Amino acid sequence: MPSNPTRLYQAVLRDKAAPISLRLRRTLGQWLVGKGLPFPDAGKPLQAFDVDGTRVRVERRGDCGRYVVEESLEGALLRTRVTYHEPIPGLAGWVVVTVEEDGAGGDGHAPGFVPAYLRSERISDGTVHLTDAPDVLDEYDVGRLIDTLCQRERRVPVVVMSVDPQDPAAVTARADYLAAATAGAGVVVRFADGGAQRRFNEALGPDLEVFGGGLRTYVAPFDPKTESYPFRHLPMGGGTLRSQGDRALNVVAGGVIGQTARRTLPDDVQRAYRIVSRILAGKAEPSDIHDAVAPRLIVNQDQKEELRRRLMALTVRPAPVAAPGPAPVHSLATVDAVAPVSSPAGVDSPASADETVGPEPEQSRAQQPVDRRPEPVFDVGALAQTVAAAVVKELHGELEAALDLAAQAGGNGSESGHLLRQMRTLGAHVDGLREVVLDRQRSEELHAQAAGEALLAEAEGESDRLAAEMERLRAEQEILQNEYAEAVANTRKLGKRVRWLEKRLAESGQPAYGVSAEEPDFEPTSLMDGLNMARETLGHVVIGDTDTAATKLDLAYPTLSRVWAAKTWDALRALDAFAKARSSGEFAGGFLQWCMSAADLTIPAGTVAMSESKTVNTNGKYSTSRTFAVPEEVHPSGRVLMEAHIKLRKGGVPAPRIHFHDDSGGATGKIWVGHVGDHLPNTLTN
Repeated sequence: MPSNPTRLYQAVLRDKAAPISLRLRRTLGQWLVGKGLPFPDAGKPLQAFDVDGTRVRVERRGDCGRYVVEESLEGALLRTRVTYHEPIPGLAGWVVVTVEEDGAGGDGHAPGFVPAYLRSERISDGTVHLTDAPDVLDEYDVGRLIDTLCQRERRVPVVVMSVDPQDPAAVTARADYLAAATAGAGVVVRFADGGAQRRFNEALGPDLEVFGGGLRTYVAPFDPKTESYPFRHLPMGGGTLRSQGDRALNVVAGGVIGQTARRTLPDDVQRAYRIVSRILAGKAEPSDIHDAVAPRLIVNQDQKEELRRRLMALTVRPAPVAAPGPAPVHSLATVDAVAPVSSPAGVDSPASADETVGPEPEQSRAQQPVDRRPEPVFDVGALAQTVAAAVVKELHGELEAALDLAAQAGGNGSESGHLLRQMRTLGAHVDGLREVVLDRQRSEELHAQAAGEALLAEAEGESDRLAAEMERLRAEQEILQNEYAEAVANTRKLGKRVRWLEKRLAESGQPAYGVSAEEPDFEPTSLMDGLNMARETLGHVVIGDTDTAATKLDLAYPTLSRVWAAKTWDALRALDAFAKARSSGEFAGGFLQWCMSAADLTIPAGTVAMSESKTVNTNGKYSTSRTFAVPEEVHPSGRVLMEAHIKLRKGGVPAPRIHFHDDSGGATGKIWVGHVGDHLPNTLTN
């Protein structure tokens, strides 16, 4: 199994109705049957079957269980894992559904059984009711919608769809499609009429409204009164939805699912999930799930020290005990010396034989000194060899004595009785040695189990600490990205203000400042916003089929995408000005030379690369990903390798690029843009 699968989908489904297992088996079983697989057997705690490369494993023990479905799809392995636990006192039932992919990346939608399971009972994310169909709201439901958006414990995004005045029926189909695609990971609502939409927009304000057949995805947490960065809640315009259709909806669905797939599990589910995994592996009992009910007590270092001092104050230290003198030790050799069983003169009486055995066991143990040293750890294998050697060495005399008695006995009753006692003594010694070995083995097993439990607890604690640290760093990163975006926006405003002042100075008789070109009063809010404006206003730049790649960045990086959108808009305007100048004969160089010149509309020359590396050009996979459609008048094949690109971000991940082909000096006199999106594959990205 590859070590780095891509998580495409994750949903935490809270279910208070028992039994979960029956409804889950019914809905998931029907989904499996639709794939040509057998229906799971309710009577078997463990099942596994393989049909045409699709493997299914079903595990059940106590109140918990798990389904794992692995499918081979176009060179990739798609793994759907469904883990559940029934409701118990103090812990609501839950189902965790994850979809991971090993191999080529793809888009994740809700697995086919999730909508049916959501219909089986009232399922929630802990706060928000999750359904497989959109919720239609009138103006009286707007207050409830806003309350839902502002719930502090909400985990799933909420997609709000506005009324489309051009095609009202289309909104219904779009909402149904999105609700099914994001089932379990998001909620979709649409307004029944314009009155509900107006009331909603009035409550949220102009920065967070929806209109014109568009939609907006409201992520968590959300508070319209304190929201400082509205573009976290990504909008998509009605024009894009109408022109792109399902492709645009898939991008929205991917953004919704990505929000929940990246989140860590809730604390109570995380604790229970680990115990369920151990229960199914046979390393814990079903009753151990109750350990997950009570939340862990987090104690800081000061509290730990105070607790230690109090415990030490309550501890009564025992007075030192004088060690008694060593008790007499009666070895097997001593027994033989006192009572020589091999003497042919006669045999001791039973009473005399008993007297030579030694003190009573209780008395012997009481006389032994108390050893408070820690018990050493023994090697069980070495101990077994030592015991075997002791049996051969120490009991050799008794074995020979028993054989002599057997040979010399002539039916004498007293001799037979003595032989019987010796054999019993020998058997007792052997049994005692066996018990020593078994006790030591059990002790070693308990010690190993305790050590394993301690290591597991330490690993889980470290995992929790790292998860909390990742959440903290993610929050800090989001804050820094917001601050960076605001700083870039302010810098652009100041730059525009400076150019406007320079123009006014030039017009007032200060020609040293020159006269700058008129700038459109437009700042893109996303990459798609900038591309749509470029299509409408730039006559010498043609934007190709790159909306999906651009929108993925908008949804995955809502804060940074605004910065990249501004850079994209500047780059496209510079390309347009360059193509206009070159096609008219005013400029004879390439775009890199244009950016190094004193032209008005340029971008930093360091962000422009007019060619790719030799490795990229000679590798079919890499060059194919950089080949895009153009008119036949540009290239007879209708496709051309676009090596030239603009770096919207020089380093880091992601590193967005604009790939283009310069035909400004050719038949069309235009720049053809093939890709605006994340970095295309190369030796580093792969």
